[in-house]
Amino acid sequence: MLFKNGSAVSRFARSLVILGTVLGTFATHARSDDTGRQYLFGDLGGARKSFEDSGLTVESILTNDFISNTSGGLRTGSVVLGDYDLTFTVDTEKAGLWSGGTLFAYFMGLYGAKPTAFVGDRQASDNIEAFSTFKIYELWWDQKLVDDKVSVLVGLHDMNSEFDSLDYAGGLINSSFGIQPEISQVVPSIFPTPSAGVRLKLQPSDQYYISTALYDGVSGDPAHPAGTRIKFDSSDGVFWIAETGLISPESCSHYKLALGGWYHSKDFEDLNGELRDSNGGGYLAGESSLFREENPDQGLGAFFQIGFARATRNQLGSYFGAGLQYVGLVPGRDEDTMSFGIAHARLSEDFRASSENLTAAETAIELNYRLAITPYFAVTPDIQYIIDPSADRTVDDSVVLGVRTEVAM
Repeated sequence: MLFKNGSAVSRFARSLVILGTVLGTFATHARSDDTGRQYLFGDLGGARKSFEDSGLTVESILTNDFISNTSGGLRTGSVVLGDYDLTFTVDTEKAGLWSGGTLFAYFMGLYGAKPTAFVGDRQASDNIEAFSTFKIYELWWDQKLVDDKVSVLVGLHDMNSEFDSLDYAGGLINSSFGIQPEISQVVPSIFPTPSAGVRLKLQPSDQYYISTALYDGVSGDPAHPAGTRIKFDSSDGVFWIAETGLISPESCSHYKLALGGWYHSKDFEDLNGELRDSNGGGYLAGESSLFREENPDQGLGAFFQIGFARATRNQLGSYFGAGLQYVGLVPGRDEDTMSFGIAHARLSEDFRASSENLTAAETAIELNYRLAITPYFAVTPDIQYIIDPSADRTVDDSVVLGVRTEVAM
């Protein structure tokens, strides 16, 4: 969906005002469930509470993004894209089945155009960019054992929901703040197409964990990306990842430090066209609360990301990211969140040598402010400055403006 900037911006702005007004009228009528959460449609006449008392939690959220490349990149233009998420979580003990179990089903609908088509960036300025489809996104069973110190998960699973994941980076829209690009370039079990696998997590104490997982080396069916497809082939290989880390106990200010490594056994052609049978890399990521206000949910936090991939096998050889998040910066706006981040993805020397037009790296700088309009409706104006999109010296730096809306239903 491409259209001229002026008319697109004005139409979208008017639509946003109308949407905000409509949702605002629901604010006085929306009711909390028994956990205090609020939704556009409230407790659905008591049905939501009844389900949760029986062990079933149902969540749905609609996310829509308006993204405009205002200058630079491949060309100027604007798009709208969206993501509808519907999840069902069953606590097997509450459901009267067995203790320690969780069953999870996640349905996802994706639609709209791709901003990278006109921004031309390698790191993807929008983390919900994908092909249009409706699918079963995740479907797994997680079982806790040994006084909850051991957890085994089996099924269709998004690796990034547990590995290489930081809370303080979650408010940013650029995809590199969700999954580091030196990992995502090998297309493991992540958005928009997870693969089947098994994950083992050990947590001997509240402050220490070690997790490892093994997934099918090819997610879905690349020849038919739409819908849910689970296809196993002897040539797929496997994707293995392990992470160990320290996390803060509930009584302390938040912190996390994670060290991880990954290995991909699928055969592929390297940068020189030679057949390789393995790939791999490692990463270090961390975050910490810098200070908290009187309300412990408010305050400033910081994060960092460092990653490396085998330089002789990959286009991206290394990555560095860092940022800040402040909740409740503006007095009287306790639920609002300001996020800032820098994502620097460096090309491997071998790949850079393949073309005289390539520079050393692509860098994305992002700033946004998430406005919690109501407990179930948020608007996030966002600006990104992309330096050397795709590390191509022939492409001008890009200025990307966006607005994200989220509705919990």
